[in-house]
Amino acid sequence: MEIVVYFEGDDTVKDWFTSVMDIDDDIIYKKMPTRNDVAAFADLPAYISDILYLDKPDLIASMVHDGHEKPLLSIEFASCTPQYQHALQRFSRMLASATAGCPSVLVIPFKKRSNDSESIYTRSTSIEYGAVRLMDVFKTPCFIIDWTSDENHFLLNEPDMQYPLIDTEGIKSLRKLMQACIESRQDVNYSDSLFQKQIVHQLTDANRSNAYRNGAPSIANPSGGTGTSQVKLNLLETDALLEEIGNTSRFHKSLCDVAPQFIKDREKSLAFYPTRITAHAGDPYVGMIGYYDIAFTRFGSSTRDRHYNLVAYAKDVSITEVTNVMTSFVNNKCPFTDDLSKGNSKMYNYHLKNGCKETKGKPIRIYAELADIVIFNDGVLFNAG
Repeated sequence: MEIVVYFEGDDTVKDWFTSVMDIDDDIIYKKMPTRNDVAAFADLPAYISDILYLDKPDLIASMVHDGHEKPLLSIEFASCTPQYQHALQRFSRMLASATAGCPSVLVIPFKKRSNDSESIYTRSTSIEYGAVRLMDVFKTPCFIIDWTSDENHFLLNEPDMQYPLIDTEGIKSLRKLMQACIESRQDVNYSDSLFQKQIVHQLTDANRSNAYRNGAPSIANPSGGTGTSQVKLNLLETDALLEEIGNTSRFHKSLCDVAPQFIKDREKSLAFYPTRITAHAGDPYVGMIGYYDIAFTRFGSSTRDRHYNLVAYAKDVSITEVTNVMTSFVNNKCPFTDDLSKGNSKMYNYHLKNGCKETKGKPIRIYAELADIVIFNDGVLFNAG
């Protein structure tokens, strides 16, 4: 058995993961490329690049079986305070894994004191609800695991590392899950085999209990719990929405006239309201878009499998936020702007096969994949499906 781990971040994560695994077999570590638009991305196995299409987890562990690398589990570490928007910023990394059929874990505090020590934050139920919904939609294990804190709610880390203390219940569960993944990977149907493992049953029960502990998230209250969410989501009649968009200008009307039929066929549309799309990591964070999708619109693994259209109603944003980013990508990163050479041959070959779907900027990738409609003050984009 050979374990291969693709990682981001500093090299101490290798020591941390080796200690967690506690196995005699060698673990081969490979650094993930910092971005998708570099030549090293073209060298990745397809299952890794498929995961990195939407976003990049901190670790992706795989096992060589029958001469092929096959994914075991992705792991994301979130040492941030765990309130709603911070936790969900990482959600696209779980979604990226689940979409590619790779189980996923997010390690995040249940409670953590803020850096200024003035406040203590408790994890929003939304991230566990999102993980539960991912598991239901993609039939792939996805879990939230505790990053333990001390009695004063400061995180407990391994000495001289920025990673969780290993001798804690959460990381012990992660070790058991990894062992279950290795055992199940040898079966033809990986996920079905994994769902039979006791640790998966235990983590599933714990995640479901936490997801519903104070009331499940809803469109009216997307953060869940007993408080009132500051996030605005609206469920709109699609016909009325398209009419409203069309009334913005003649140009908007002309674009609405050629909207895809599958978008028109959905009676309702779920709208959220970005103030930025690509600038400064977006507002909301692009990871939250995947949460809105999975939590409230999706019933199947394809974006066609939705009860409602997912709509980014960015009425105060210019479409140039998107077009300028793509123009810069075409001018500076597209390999076909230069003649074929030794230096760009890998990306030439990659783009000939795959186009720029996986190599353009992350906000563009996520919006293009997930949003059915993006409304700007000077234009509107529709997902071609």
